[in-house]
Amino acid sequence: MSGGFDDLGHSRPDTDREARQGLPEVVFGPGKTVAEIAAVVGSLLSANDGPVLVTRVEPGVAAAVLAQVGDGGTYVADGRLLVWRPAAPRGFVVAVVSAGTSDGPVAAEAAAVADAAGLTVRRIADVGVAGLHRLLAVTDDIAAADAVVCVAGMEGALPSVVGGLVGAPVIAVPTSVGYGATMQGVTALLAMMSSCAAGMTVVNIDSGFSAAMAAFRIAVSRDRIAVRRNTGTEGTGEVGRLVHIETNVDDVTGEVLGHLVERLLGAGAADAWVAPVVMKKSRPAHTVHVLAARAVAGECERIVFAETGTLGVRRTVVERVALPRSTSVVDVGGHPVRVKRGPWGVKPEHDDVAAAATALGLPLRVVAARALASAQPVADSGGAASSDESAEGLTR
Repeated sequence: MSGGFDDLGHSRPDTDREARQGLPEVVFGPGKTVAEIAAVVGSLLSANDGPVLVTRVEPGVAAAVLAQVGDGGTYVADGRLLVWRPAAPRGFVVAVVSAGTSDGPVAAEAAAVADAAGLTVRRIADVGVAGLHRLLAVTDDIAAADAVVCVAGMEGALPSVVGGLVGAPVIAVPTSVGYGATMQGVTALLAMMSSCAAGMTVVNIDSGFSAAMAAFRIAVSRDRIAVRRNTGTEGTGEVGRLVHIETNVDDVTGEVLGHLVERLLGAGAADAWVAPVVMKKSRPAHTVHVLAARAVAGECERIVFAETGTLGVRRTVVERVALPRSTSVVDVGGHPVRVKRGPWGVKPEHDDVAAAATALGLPLRVVAARALASAQPVADSGGAASSDESAEGLTR
C-alpha cells in the first residue's frame, strides 16, 4: 500500500480519502463479486479509522460479504447498505423528506448513508405537493434541520416548494417513479434543475447516496468554519447556535411549570427557565424559555405544547458563547465535590454541595465556601488533574 491507494489487482481503493474529505471511500456494490467487495472493504478497514460503507447491496450478497469480512459489519436492509464502524453523531441534523411512499427506497438509502456518516436523520414521508396540507403540517420540523434531502419523482415539484419554505440547504433527489412522460426520472430531474428556489442542489436520479454525501460535505464545512472562527479565541469562548423557544402562559400552576422545566432538561434542552411577566390587560403570567440544539428543538416544542396547553410558541435562532471549562474534584469533610473552573471563576457543583451539606449536617453556604477554598489554589496554580467537559460556560 503506497501512494494513497492499495493495488489489489482488480481494484485500487483510495486509502487517503478519509484524510482529505473526512470519510473513507464508499464502495458501489453492483458489478463487483463478493470476493472483490470483501477485499476492498478489508483494505479500507485497515487503512482508515472511519466508517466503511458499501451501497446498493442485495441481501444475499450482503450476507456473503459479512461472512467473509466479519469484523462487526451490519446490513441496513431498507437502505441496501453495508456498514462497518458507523460514525458517532456530529450534531448535524438532516431531514430526509420524500414526496410519496414509492420514493421510499431512495429516501431510505439517503437516510442510511447519512446516519452511518454521523448525521442525525429525521425521516418525513409522503408529503408530496398533491396534498400540500400534509407538507405544511410538518414545515416547522423540516425547517429545524441543518440540511434537507428532498426526494421526489413524478413532476418533481416538492423540492421547489420546500426550498421556498425553509432557510436550510436543500438537496433535491429526482426518482424514476412515475408513468411514461416522467421518462424514468428525467422529467423530475429537469424540473428540479429549473427550480426558482435559488441555491438548491440537485443530484442524480435515484441517488440517495449522493444526497447524503452532499449533506455530509455541508456538515464537514460547517465544522471547519467553526474551527477557523474559534482559532485564537482562548478565554473568549466557542460560538454555537441554539434554538430559543418561548411562550407566555397565564393559567399554569407553579407545580406544572417546575415539572415542565424538568421534562425539557430531560429531553436534552441546553437550558430551560421560567420568568414572571405582565401581559396585556395587566394579567400576571410567566414566560417559558427553552434553549435547545436543533436536533431536539422539535421535541422540546411538543413538550411545551403538551404541558402548558399554549396555542403557539416563538422560535428564534440565537448564538451562544460558551467559555472553555474543566472540572476537578475536591474533598470536603470526606465527601467529593466537583468544581467547575473557567477563565473568569470557580464554581462548585450545587448537587454535590447539597449532598455533602446534608451528610455533614452543615449549612449549604458553609460547605460551598469550603469547596471553593479547596479549589481556589488548584485554579490559581493549574497544577491539579482535571477532566474536560463540553464547553457550556460556568452556569447551565
